[in-house]
Amino acid sequence: MAVAMFMQWPGVSPGQYDALMARLGLDAQPAAGNVLHVATLTDEGLDVCDVWQTEQAFQGFLEHRLLPAADELGLAGEPDIRLVPLHNLYAADPDVIDRIGAVSTPLAVAVWAA
Repeated sequence: MAVAMFMQWPGVSPGQYDALMARLGLDAQPAAGNVLHVATLTDEGLDVCDVWQTEQAFQGFLEHRLLPAADELGLAGEPDIRLVPLHNLYAADPDVIDRIGAVSTPLAVAVWAA
């Protein structure tokens, strides 16, 4: 069953999030089972909402990729994670992502660094 994952990670800065995304390399090696990733950075830290095909897919990504990459980068603290069954996923206009100028952070970082 598909799940929505909500994560709050206090203290994560924009630079730390960008470094984490670059380290994960999701553009070149997408996470198996990940459908959608949305991240915001607030004064408190990082807030994420993902959609995953299964809870097991998320747990595998968390244990084998996300937390090891965060440890390598020295991110402090632990994320607060909540998984709930997905009730609906709706995109009125999937092309709107391009129109609003949202980009994949790993790709943007790679292009900027080149």
